Amino acid sequence: MDYALRLVSKKRYTVSEVQKKLSNLCKNHPDIEVDIINEVINRLIELKYLDDNQFVKDYVLSRIQFKPRGISLIKQELRVKGIDKNIIAIGFEDLDYDESKACLDLIEKKSRLWNKHPVRKQKEKAFQFLASKGFSKEAIYTSLKSCYSSLIEQDY
Repeated sequence: MDYALRLVSKKRYTVSEVQKKLSNLCKNHPDIEVDIINEVINRLIELKYLDDNQFVKDYVLSRIQFKPRGISLIKQELRVKGIDKNIIAIGFEDLDYDESKACLDLIEKKSRLWNKHPVRKQKEKAFQFLASKGFSKEAIYTSLKSCYSSLIEQDY
């Protein structure tokens, strides 16, 4: 229990992550019983130190605000953290996230690096960059269209 409390006091974890860490602790220390893991996790949930629903909401909001990513990539990151698909779906229900606007913001930040290239190459680089961040094709095309349509008109 002490180890688990130390873990959750430093950063937020999912139930699955804590379960893995406690399992590893039991493997390294044979004097600790494996049966106690579920009791510890249940107690942490009871004390509200572990809450996957709240973790999803907080994670999504922080991802959108500080490191913008596409919804599909955020969902994949949450699945890797061991969160159930139903909990992830619930976390995205009330979300008002405009991927196209996020794409435009990222293009504006990176565009100075691509300005030395022709417009076609800029679009390619922007598409590759946004796709690597997990944005949907529709959002990428919409943002590229609105961003580079003005650039094309300026060239003529």
